[in-house]
Amino acid sequence: MLISDLALITGNIGRRGVGVNPLRGQNNVQGAADMGCQPHQGAGYLDAYDPEINKKYEAFYQVKIPLGKGLKIPEMFDASIDGKLKALWLMGEDVVQTDPNTNKGDRRHGKPRPARGAGLFMTETARYATVILPGASFLEKSGTYTNAERRIQRVQKVVEPLPGTKSDGQIIVDIMNRMGYAQPDYDPKTMLEEISQIVPFFAGVRWDELGDNGKQWPVLPDRTDTEILHTETFKRGKGKFHYFDFRKATRSNKTAREYPYIITTNRELEHYNSGTMTRRTRNVQILTEDLLMIHPDDAARHFIENGDMVCVTSPRGKVDIKARITDEVRPGYSAPPSTSEVMLNIITSDEHDSEALCPEYKVVAVNIRKSKREFKTGAATESQLIGH
Repeated sequence: MLISDLALITGNIGRRGVGVNPLRGQNNVQGAADMGCQPHQGAGYLDAYDPEINKKYEAFYQVKIPLGKGLKIPEMFDASIDGKLKALWLMGEDVVQTDPNTNKGDRRHGKPRPARGAGLFMTETARYATVILPGASFLEKSGTYTNAERRIQRVQKVVEPLPGTKSDGQIIVDIMNRMGYAQPDYDPKTMLEEISQIVPFFAGVRWDELGDNGKQWPVLPDRTDTEILHTETFKRGKGKFHYFDFRKATRSNKTAREYPYIITTNRELEHYNSGTMTRRTRNVQILTEDLLMIHPDDAARHFIENGDMVCVTSPRGKVDIKARITDEVRPGYSAPPSTSEVMLNIITSDEHDSEALCPEYKVVAVNIRKSKREFKTGAATESQLIGH
């Protein structure tokens, strides 16, 4: 919202080469949001809590739409601790690896028990699932991705799924049929036809017309797409600015004394996210181990030498990670996304922002000391120590 404010203030809208380009963390985050994969918005970003808007959905799907408040990921685990969430269906997400404060609410041991897990591999989360539904890879299914410039791109299956696996679209259809809502088999062409009837800015999208380079929504009913938005006016009329008061984060003196360093998670070029896929490739020969980059001053203060195991502690727990002494970082420290070897998110905080509820992976108070544990070789990624 603040970046959008800057674009409005500076006039960087409505012409080629300007605008706001949020770099998404995953390849279809934009598409998932377009399709209503958020609790407060239905497909097309329509208010999921507005009874009048939901009449459109109800008329189209011939079912009653629930109006209760939906939950975002941190809220789901809080609800499970309170006994209000009984089961969780996870698709392609390894929350035990990537969610912060892993031990909160016994998250690893099934509170709630994930009733179903759909994915490619036996992840840390899948180990605790009661039912596992083997999914297909992107090469084994057809559909569309939408990127941050609103470009709807067609992806076509090149190999058949492995025996016993299905695309996530077909898995959803199978579950819907078993729950009594009859559906034909998943097909990207008919799926886009359905979407075009319910999402206004997909009105003219047709599978056979996306070509090699896709189309940018809004795609009008006459099939023309929109390369540049806001050339004449805004859909809402005038542009709207959003203001938020600055709130300084505070820590007690006791916390600052006990945990004087700051941890911030990283992503490495060689491994994607938590490495669920890339750690099964030869990338592990390039980056083979978890390394904690420590400034020489901090290392000397704690009698840590290159290659030593370091114990990193926070108010939530501790992990051990191998040290790399370097002046590439300032005094303090940082670390990568959690991995099966280190499980870094045992120590990260689940404090989060007010809107998206995204946790503060990048700012976690910790302490370090030389570990009593011996180093064990394993594939992982590198981390950093940065100044506090």
